[in-house]
Amino acid sequence: MVSTLLVQAVQDMLAFQSISSSLRPVLILGFIAAINPLAVGGQTTVGYDSPAAPVGILRGRVTDKATSQALFGANILLEGIDVGAASDRQGVFILRHIPVGSYTVRVEVIGYRSQSRANVHVLPQRETVVNFGLEMQPVRGEAVVVTGRFFDRARDAVASARSVDIEEIRSDPAGAYDIQRMMEALPAVVLGSDQHNEIIVRGGGMGENLFVMDHLEIPNPNHFGEPGGSGGAINVINTDFIERIDFYAGAFPARYGERLSSVMDISLREGDRQRFQSHLEMSMAGFGAVIEGPIAGGKGSYLGSYRKSFLDLVIRDVGVTAVPHYSNWQGKVTLDLSPRNKLLLNLLGGVDSIDLEGSTLPQTRGIDNVLADGGQLTYGVTLKTLLSADGYSLLSLGSSHWSIQYKLFNYLPDGRTQVIYDLDDVTSDLMFKGDLHYRLAPSLEIASGFNHKWSTCNRNSFVGADTLWTYRYGIEGVQEPGYVSSMEEYTRLLEDPGLIIEQDPTWLDILEGQTIDSVYSTTRTSVYGQLKWRPGLRWELILGLRYFRVEATEASDWSPRLGISYALTDRTKMNVAFGRHYQVPAYFHLFSYVSQKIRNMATDQLVIGLEHLLADDTRGTIELYGKHYDDLVLEVAETTADTSDRFHGFVNAGEGYSYGLELFLQKKFTRHWYGSFSYSRYRSLARDPRDGFKGEMYPRSSDYGQLLTLVGGYKYKFMERAAYQRVTRRWWWPWVSWLPVLPADELEISFRYRVVGGRPYTPKVYNPTVRRWYHPSGQSLNEERLEPYMRFDVMILRRFYFQKINLVTFVDIQNVFERDNPWDVLYYLDGTTDIAMQYRQLPVGGIMLEF
Repeated sequence: MVSTLLVQAVQDMLAFQSISSSLRPVLILGFIAAINPLAVGGQTTVGYDSPAAPVGILRGRVTDKATSQALFGANILLEGIDVGAASDRQGVFILRHIPVGSYTVRVEVIGYRSQSRANVHVLPQRETVVNFGLEMQPVRGEAVVVTGRFFDRARDAVASARSVDIEEIRSDPAGAYDIQRMMEALPAVVLGSDQHNEIIVRGGGMGENLFVMDHLEIPNPNHFGEPGGSGGAINVINTDFIERIDFYAGAFPARYGERLSSVMDISLREGDRQRFQSHLEMSMAGFGAVIEGPIAGGKGSYLGSYRKSFLDLVIRDVGVTAVPHYSNWQGKVTLDLSPRNKLLLNLLGGVDSIDLEGSTLPQTRGIDNVLADGGQLTYGVTLKTLLSADGYSLLSLGSSHWSIQYKLFNYLPDGRTQVIYDLDDVTSDLMFKGDLHYRLAPSLEIASGFNHKWSTCNRNSFVGADTLWTYRYGIEGVQEPGYVSSMEEYTRLLEDPGLIIEQDPTWLDILEGQTIDSVYSTTRTSVYGQLKWRPGLRWELILGLRYFRVEATEASDWSPRLGISYALTDRTKMNVAFGRHYQVPAYFHLFSYVSQKIRNMATDQLVIGLEHLLADDTRGTIELYGKHYDDLVLEVAETTADTSDRFHGFVNAGEGYSYGLELFLQKKFTRHWYGSFSYSRYRSLARDPRDGFKGEMYPRSSDYGQLLTLVGGYKYKFMERAAYQRVTRRWWWPWVSWLPVLPADELEISFRYRVVGGRPYTPKVYNPTVRRWYHPSGQSLNEERLEPYMRFDVMILRRFYFQKINLVTFVDIQNVFERDNPWDVLYYLDGTTDIAMQYRQLPVGGIMLEF
């Protein structure tokens, strides 16, 4: 409940939900007016083909994806113009004097699958860096190979994986530059809510996604997160740092562990090695800056950013109940120690806080005041070493720290405070991790690695005792106060304006409180080995085995992985993947002093699918999957009929299943447009552990049933049209060019339509005698569902190219038709209920200035 309240308050501020509808357009138009190109000086491009037109540089590196070795002699072509280059012995290529704009870059090397990258932007007086990792493709007689130039496959994945780059993130109409929200466009991926970016994959639960950033693991890269989860209100990672993301939705390879459902592997780009560059951005949520440049005479680079919210300055006088404060920072340093050794240093951190005083939000449910502070910091160093000509190794030493403080309290009539809940939770991980990848032969690759962690949890918490009183009801001058005998009688009394409520002078019961002040530590060790074999031109086989041991659970688990791919034709593949995956319980489960010795949670996953390339830029997949959950951690109270059994610890009593069908059709950006269609039909069920219900299956809270997402976008280059070039030279153009309805050098319009089935929930019953809501002991679980969710989002992105700078503006309108989408049921102290809604119409705007 605490996290739900905090996220709601944070997102209300970001969405300006607490600002009146009459004031909101004024703020939005005022913000857009600040984007006037006069503020950055000069006219837009003077002509696409003019000798004075601004130009930029395209630089990159081509490597073997399996070994990270440089590929010499690769051909790099820019489609649409007669420009090309070849890579040198270090795999580096450079194209100079490229007219600004967006291009498709194609790379071809004999013996490798060709690859294309769409929507690559060349910026004025800047270097655009785009790197390629190519997969080997032996040329033999009648080869049968699936080629797909635009679809770069996630490493070692044969099924349920997608790769995205920075331009796809920027073009997402609903992600708001949040990498987790963007993944919702994929099949069977749903977020916790509009207000929370927790990824729920294939009917799983919270905290089941692993985040890896440049070989370093991050516990939860979000502001306003919660213990045991992997989501929050706002993602901390700066999307301008991202080169690509590999997302695995299930049955992922053996080098990943400690999560049950999915993996998000984020590769960061390097800073510019030639010259200093900077990037400024401003949106309704805050201000940010990025700087980058060379070090050690071009043998390395640095990349740094800082972002801070300024909502407190914008809306402090509007009368809202609370304003969130947050800031984050990120940095990366790259240094070539030698031609074969590279050092990477990464830093990611953030702090956040919110103070709700005298809140009247329905989500408070009787709590007057909430104080919350949080922070996180991940840093580490990675050494990448090239081994001969056939492999490489990664060795990382890193540390992560995550803290959160909650305090919920009420003010008593005499001015004293009554603390209801107080939490101070600090966790730390020290990680030592290594990986080795080596190609023994053109058709045989091996990989192995280890991961050792030293973990500490410092938890101080207080839950106040809860006194249970009884109440009598009457009507002034008509009926003396007495106990009600039914809800019908109570409802009748509640509607009478003369209602009298009397609290009995003696309490009925006292539910004990709890105080915890403890420090715990444990170690986690895992090792893995993997073999990748191509026994023929049609077959690919990936075998893996991972060993996982946790000191605190005294459990040693073996995790087999299998992937098989068979090319039916040169454009169609059949894929099968299987894996057993383990996850250590959350620290507050693991170190609860009243818990039994709990075990690691586990899933068995099987995926069978077909993949077909309709064209080089269009791919369709259909997948069937099944997941079996075992040893899920539950509160003891969830296994008994006594709903007041609050502090009896946790047990491995959870078991469940999910299975479903997924369809995914995607067209990459070519010929001005892109799009995707995804549909999932699935079930997610759990076995009821309560006495009297043993063996009965009920829908999990993630059993939405059906998901449908349609995404599309179109880009038009006005800068190539003579009429637009003439207009931009008019004296009045800079004064009106900021209007969103007017053209730009490049104009992109995108949309997302999303439909999600209703979420299951268990309704509560009200007892007016004690004025409490409860679940009856004989009640079935999750027998009701909320109404389905439906939303339509539109984004307009406008790009202006100047002689020395680049300006990008966007307006993103989410839930355009202001549909009321239910979020949760609210239960009030007087016995009435209501439905808490998710976002209605949410306008977001922003500006990015690159120079």
